[in-house]
Amino acid sequence: MKIYSAILIGLFVTVAAQPAYTQDKPNKPERKAALKDLRNNMRTWFEADVLPSLTTWHQDYDASLTSQDLATLNRYRAEAKQLKTAMKADIRQLHATAERGNRDVMKEKMQAVREKYHASMKNIAEGVKPIAKGSREKLRSLFDTNEDQIDAWRNKAREIMKQWKTENPDMDHHGKSGKGLPIIGEDGKRAALRFILWDGMMPSADDDMMGDDMRITVSPAPSGNAATINVTNVPNGPAKLEVYDMNGTLVRSINVSASNGTIDQRVDLSGLVSGTYMASVSTPEGRRTGQIIVRH
Repeated sequence: MKIYSAILIGLFVTVAAQPAYTQDKPNKPERKAALKDLRNNMRTWFEADVLPSLTTWHQDYDASLTSQDLATLNRYRAEAKQLKTAMKADIRQLHATAERGNRDVMKEKMQAVREKYHASMKNIAEGVKPIAKGSREKLRSLFDTNEDQIDAWRNKAREIMKQWKTENPDMDHHGKSGKGLPIIGEDGKRAALRFILWDGMMPSADDDMMGDDMRITVSPAPSGNAATINVTNVPNGPAKLEVYDMNGTLVRSINVSASNGTIDQRVDLSGLVSGTYMASVSTPEGRRTGQIIVRH
């Protein structure tokens, strides 16, 4: 198997593609409930069975790079993530201001937004190319060695999707599995690029693979000696906020509480070295993660 085609056909195929609907589609509350079930099932499985191995591979890959290449790559990773966040914000704004019945106009505007950000992402890809070329053998070693595991993930993802479709016969999905989702590509080079640009963290709930039911945001970005973590659409009551470094070491742990469906918590970051960290918020409905970039 070619490494690049293996890279995450079974990796983030965990979420397949965003479902589409037939003409006799269920009403909005029914669709929302069904999609939430699918996202929760996929996320629970992915976090337990896929993410630990994927994280190990990613750390192994990063360790194979020179310090200069890793620093350059981490800069591109941060830029790519910020670019994606900005694009989603523009798309949400379009949805918020959309006029009822103007579907063709909306489609044109959406395409314009995507083309705008595609040009910026192309520049990032060009910058990453020398690093990808220099680490080609390492990538082959990682994914050819784990080919059977990747195939097992592919099968499990299909099983989850098949079960969901059986339970929701009025819903369906279209297109290639994983198209447009983090890390998965439609061809070898794109798949490799998305793996390289992955920042090593579980995508937050507002990413493509998980929809938009519970968002986590960090401000300011980058952060200095403190940051405010905000999570929306969560059950009221106690929750736990944890911050990890990129080695998986817990550096902060705070018991928090959600009120009016929102968690808004200031976190002391003083004493942490500059770099990238993961903020994790656990509630009765599951765990969501976001990125903290600390710069002193």
